[in-house]
Amino acid sequence: MERVQRNAGTAGIVAGVLLIVLFVLFMSLQVTDAQFVDPGFMVPLLSKNPGAFMGVGIVGALASGFAIVFSIGLAYRLREKAPTRALASLYLAVLGLGAHGADSMIDWIGTRTVGLAAAKDAVAAGHAYIAVSAVALSVYAMANVFTGAALLVAGWAIVTTGALRPLLGWVAVVAGILSLAVGIGAEGELFFLGSLLFTIIWLIWAGFGLRRGPETK
Repeated sequence: MERVQRNAGTAGIVAGVLLIVLFVLFMSLQVTDAQFVDPGFMVPLLSKNPGAFMGVGIVGALASGFAIVFSIGLAYRLREKAPTRALASLYLAVLGLGAHGADSMIDWIGTRTVGLAAAKDAVAAGHAYIAVSAVALSVYAMANVFTGAALLVAGWAIVTTGALRPLLGWVAVVAGILSLAVGIGAEGELFFLGSLLFTIIWLIWAGFGLRRGPETK
């Protein structure tokens, strides 16, 4: 069991680093939320570079996969003192992170398909892009809602049981609240950046916590 937690801790650290890389890749695209849902802006961009979102898709999917492994180890750590919350956080995390992975692949494969189609029929590609962006945003919202719920449950369990440092539990709670806010449509870059920042801190800090072994009093 300790080996599972150590390996999961490493996966959490890797997931946190991948999120930093993902943020850099996304910022390098210089695409705002308003532009992402505007086919008039995106279709010409994708027609020139169909693989624009390839890096975002690959890194996002990898980050989701490593975060799932991390969530398994976290559930192992929490299950002794909070078995119900341990399972709840794991199942919610699998749903949310699976949706994040799907969103990353839609961003990559979906936009690439639209970009290739734009060379033949720009009008049809514009209609197709509306559908792709709608699906991507819907999956993204689902991902944030379930991931946020998982963070809240995990943070609650940590604060009340001391399975990891209580301050780390509060970091998870804040990350969960911000993720939920993004998922239900809260506008503003502060919610997105705050959610990302606290999630990165959570993954890396909790990853090291799992690698260290159980907290001693």
